[in-house]
Parts: sequence; structure tokens; C-alpha cells
Amino acid sequence: MRKAILALALTAATSYAASAGSATVLTNQLSLRSYPNGELTETVESGQSLELSSLFNFWGLNEKGWFGVDYTEFSFPKLLKTGSIELKLCTLNESLGTVKEGTTGVVAGETEDYYEVAFGGKLYRVPKSSCTPFSDTFSIEVVNFKATLKGPEGNRDVPSGTALLQDSSGRFFFKGRFYNSIEFPQLKGEVDREILLKEINRIIDIFNSAKFSSPLADRLGYYVKTLPVRNEDLRIVKTPNGVGVFVKLKYRFFTKEGKPIDDRKTRLFLKRSNFIFWKNLTQELFGLGVNKFVELDIYRFNGSGGYENCGFVASSYHFYRLYGFKNWRDFIDHSESNLSEDLWFFADQVYERVEGNGD
Repeated sequence: MRKAILALALTAATSYAASAGSATVLTNQLSLRSYPNGELTETVESGQSLELSSLFNFWGLNEKGWFGVDYTEFSFPKLLKTGSIELKLCTLNESLGTVKEGTTGVVAGETEDYYEVAFGGKLYRVPKSSCTPFSDTFSIEVVNFKATLKGPEGNRDVPSGTALLQDSSGRFFFKGRFYNSIEFPQLKGEVDREILLKEINRIIDIFNSAKFSSPLADRLGYYVKTLPVRNEDLRIVKTPNGVGVFVKLKYRFFTKEGKPIDDRKTRLFLKRSNFIFWKNLTQELFGLGVNKFVELDIYRFNGSGGYENCGFVASSYHFYRLYGFKNWRDFIDHSESNLSEDLWFFADQVYERVEGNGD
């Protein structure tokens, strides 16, 4: 019975955490959803602040819905107290098999002559004359980031969302064992700007080469070129939660002879090939140390000497790390995006007929 009560307390611990943190939107926009990957309920603009009441993997919750915390700079306690529970404990007055004298365990049940006590993850029948019982109030603490429990009998890794019990002396109790402390790994977030620029432009060169040599470019006599990304087109954002990057991609019509077309507004031809290019570029950056988000800001030549912003696509590192992008459609469906319809050369119906629904 006492084990059932303890399990119930631990299960309930994750369900009523009060608002304890905050988040500021870093990307162009952020979606609030009815549940993780669920229906869109609201869009929040860059720079806005949100209350953060709980975390689930890379999803945060506030009163208006769920959102991807990778797109924000957020603060949240590593351990969140959600309640307390009083438990009976027992300290051995003499050794019991391999359990040494002075060891303390949690009493899971008792009879007239014995206590059932959890030592080292196992239950033992301990004569009442062989131990000293006492009570202690444990706080119920939810681990909000993956961590390692450190103890005399060994260490144990625990994932985020795990509920622990902490006694009045600061020790942690988890699955029948006491641990002296808990450690959270340092988040690594170092990127090399020069390497990022080199790899971005390498992928751009490959994409441009494919566009230049395509049958469509041969028929038209021109193609859409992605301009090289310069130092000022790459913005790196370092936060306590990781590193995100903004990449400005500029598009312009060029003739097959290599001359820019100055009097025409640039529009992109094939949606699928551009989405595949953006997916590959994003994946490459995630592999080079970016561990928060990649936002691609899309600019096109406006036909009058400048470039205009036509929207963005931002992707979450932790979604990619856990699930990957199966194809271009999966990339778009699981990214934050807002792209101008005027960016594209054709209407959506034309793309559906020409490109189909393949991957």
C-alpha cells in the first residue's frame, strides 16, 4: 500500500507545476499549439516574452499553449518542487547481509515484528529490534533537464521529466536508492563562424550548379541564383540554452552568360528543390555545432536595385536530433515558417501538377 501511495505521489508530481520560468522569442515568429506538434492556436512575434510553467523534452507550456523552446531564450529551474510527502525511514543498528550498519532506507510496509525496507533498490524484511525508525518530509522535485545522480553505490542518469524525492538533508531518493547529489552537464555551444560560412557557401555552390545546368534554365536562358552568404549575412546568437543562427539567403535572376537581370523581380521556380536545399543547409549547420535553431531568412531582388524580405523558415535542433527530417515535406511541416506567396513563380496548383507529392 505504501509503495502504491509513493508511486502515485511521484506520478502526480509532474502535473501541477506552477509557472516558474520565462521565455523570450528569438526567431521571426513562434507558434503556440494545443499540444506538442498539435493544432496552431496563436502566433507570437520576435522579442515577445512568455511565461513558462513546465518543460517536456524541447516543448514548453504556458497558459496559451505549447511552444518549441529551441526558438526562445528561456530560464527555468533545473529542479522544480511540486509538492511534499512524509515518509517513514529506518536506520540499521546492525548489518543485514550485504547492507551495512548505519544504512538508512525507506519503509515500504510493516507487520507487528518487521519493517519492509528498501535498501539499494531491493526490499528487505528487517526486525524492528534491528533498526531505528523515524519520519522525514521529502520534497517532490521534477528534473527539468537530463542529469546524473551521484551516490556511494554508483551513479545513475535520469532524463528530463523524472520525479525525485529529496530529504531534509538534501539527499535524493530514486527507485529504492539514496544519492548524495545531482549534477547537470554543461551545455556545449561553440561554433566557428569561418567554418559555417565555408560550408554554407559550399552547399550554395552545389545548388547553383544544379540550377544552372537544369533543362529549365536551358529553355529560359536564365536561372535563379542564390548569392554567396557574406559575413554580415550570418548572425550567431549565443544563449545559456545553446546557439542559434540566422542566415540571410539572397536570390536573383542571372543569365546563362553570368549577367544579373536588373529590371525583373526575382521569383523562385520549383518549390520542392528549394525546400530540399533549405533542408540540407539546415542539417549541415546542425552538424557543425548549432544546437538551438537555424533560421533561413529569404530575400529576393526587387527589380529596382534592392532586396526585399519574403519570409523565413526556422528549424528546431532538438526536433531534428530526436526525429530527423525524413524528407522536404517533413522539414517544412515541423519548422516555423512564413513565406510570401509572391516569392514563387507559379501558383500552388501548378506546383502540385508539376512536382507531385513525392519526396
